[in-house]
Amino acid sequence: MYKLLFATAVLLFFLVLDNHFGSLTYNISNEITKFLQIQFEYGKETGYFEYILLVFSTAGDAECTNILTLLIWIKAQNKIQIFKLITMNAIAAAFGNLIKMIMTQPRPFYLDPEIKLDFCYTGFGDPSGHSLRSFVFYTILIETIVLKKYNIQENCSLIQSDKQALDEKEISNSELYKQIYSNQYISYSKYKFFIAIFAFLIGIGRLYFGVHFLNQIIIGWVIGGYIIYVYYYCGLEKMIEQAFRNSLFLNSYRYMKMLLVSFLIFTFAYFLYFERHYEQSLIELKQQWKQNILKQPQCTDGGGYNPKNKFETHDISGISILFFPCYLLAFYSKQQTLLKVESDQILNQIGSNIQYLLTYIIVYWIQIYEEQTTSKIAGNSETKKLLCKIFFTQFHYLEISILFVMIIPLSLRLVTSFLKRQQFSKISQIDQSEMEMV
Repeated sequence: MYKLLFATAVLLFFLVLDNHFGSLTYNISNEITKFLQIQFEYGKETGYFEYILLVFSTAGDAECTNILTLLIWIKAQNKIQIFKLITMNAIAAAFGNLIKMIMTQPRPFYLDPEIKLDFCYTGFGDPSGHSLRSFVFYTILIETIVLKKYNIQENCSLIQSDKQALDEKEISNSELYKQIYSNQYISYSKYKFFIAIFAFLIGIGRLYFGVHFLNQIIIGWVIGGYIIYVYYYCGLEKMIEQAFRNSLFLNSYRYMKMLLVSFLIFTFAYFLYFERHYEQSLIELKQQWKQNILKQPQCTDGGGYNPKNKFETHDISGISILFFPCYLLAFYSKQQTLLKVESDQILNQIGSNIQYLLTYIIVYWIQIYEEQTTSKIAGNSETKKLLCKIFFTQFHYLEISILFVMIIPLSLRLVTSFLKRQQFSKISQIDQSEMEMV
């Protein structure tokens, strides 16, 4: 508890410092950005510098991290470890967007139209979501891959009681690394250094592409470090393990408690949205920001920017990812029940697949008509439009959960069962032919 309080106090100190003095870095940061863009001929794609930073910047995109987590989820045997990765990715993304709505800082091109862009971003800028999320995500991803935690069977831990699982003493990551790679020259601390370099290059990329100030990138690293510290040293990792086990044991009370916590955080963000939207000191500033955004060709010429959109809408939509681990747990629990059927009961598996395939099609169809449905229901009401957007965002996470947790695993099992039956049939035919020849 003392570790958590101390870490939170340090984080609050840096946030207050950033809130009061972060604007002092704007001019210096923009000068660095423009210098780099001129030095490396930004947008002309004449050298490797821009390509390298683009690769690292893309690696920090939410779409990239989400796809990686779901692909690893399908392949991995140890679902608990991958669920930790998915949950921490969601927590980092939601926490970053919540802080953005509190800090309400602009992005560089909101203030300086001379900043060149390759892609248009909306929403507030502090902290950098790429710096924060990538720090958390790739730290746990490297641990998962290097220490081969994706292959550790979870059955042994699942049959233990909750108390035994919590009281069990586990070896540290460094000791586990030495056991796995006894003859390796690269120590586990070198991988930590690699993560630091990786996060640094992502931050430099955000500075070079003109979408974040220097202080926003630094505070993103600070918040990411805080989340990682809470995860490893303040019991958050154990709490996530406990949530996963509760879902498998169908502990509805604790599962609903997790849903309730997510809902309360989102409700706080929802009220914060209206407070920020109608705050008089921000209204004039946001109008000035919009004028500079409209001067950016990347935002107006096919960039998808709509002046009617609110800065807060982008950030509060990102907080919706908090519910994704909850959906994933619910579908995974159902999947475990379905996978208990014997391999020869193919009809049951076909029925289950058809059921979830139809659900997926319905959810996908609803998403296609999102804008049309929103305009009909919401009309000119900004509140209704926001509620509709939040509502359809949940369908997006439901769609991903159904696809990767239900349809793909059950379909693969169905195909495997069918191939085994075909192989058994061929072997039987060969045996019968040999008997006839005899």
